[in-house]
Amino acid sequence: MNTSSPESGVDHAPEVLVDIRDGIGRIIFNRPQQRNPLGPETTPILLTALERFEADPDCRVIIITGNGPAFCCGADLKQIVATGDIDMEWQYQLVRGYNRFIQRLREHDLPSIAAVNGPAVGGGAALGLACDFAVASTQASYMFAFGRIGASGADMGCTYLLPRHIGVARAAHLILTGATVDAEHGRALGLFVDVVQPQALAAAAESLARQVIDAYPRRATAITKLALVRGESSSLETCLGYEGITQNYTFRSEEHRQRLQKFLDQGD
Repeated sequence: MNTSSPESGVDHAPEVLVDIRDGIGRIIFNRPQQRNPLGPETTPILLTALERFEADPDCRVIIITGNGPAFCCGADLKQIVATGDIDMEWQYQLVRGYNRFIQRLREHDLPSIAAVNGPAVGGGAALGLACDFAVASTQASYMFAFGRIGASGADMGCTYLLPRHIGVARAAHLILTGATVDAEHGRALGLFVDVVQPQALAAAAESLARQVIDAYPRRATAITKLALVRGESSSLETCLGYEGITQNYTFRSEEHRQRLQKFLDQGD
């Protein structure tokens, strides 16, 4: 996926590129030679990016993707090995940082789209699952390969997110067998809303982002996303109550009045 140069207003860091253009906040993993790993330096950049997106009133949706052939290979295993005997405090802080980002992404006001350009391995797959939806290139895959390095498959929200996407039995099968889900299989399972050729991925992700922007005002988008996230672990009664409150709130907004009048005028 193409990225802008630092001179065009992009915040550049070795690990990640972050920018906001035309209402879309972009996070681009930028260590293609290492297949875009997550390291301890990555998490603060990601969290700061989310804060920046939320603070910008013109930013409406987030796209997350990777430079090069991979989306994200998960934890930086070479860095972990280089530390020698793993320091438990270091490992705790590392995992805590990953988890903070996943939770913040799920609870963020703005919808997030994963543009999965290549393999998403382990925590990289979890990151894709944490987005509100995903579009994939034909080269994409989700790899639940934790067991190959003797690690737990319960990582970065996988055991929470994957069952909610595809059901408990299918999630158990994929995680416990260390399966690789290619792009077409992922679309069949509902993990990807579309699969496109690699050269078309950037445009496909932006088209989806534009659909989100056009569908709702920003405030209504945030409220609707929150309802969807809360609905994952709420009763029908709780969801109905929350929906009633949110509709009463949005009906009083200027955005509602303007869009309602435009809709009625078009019908005349």
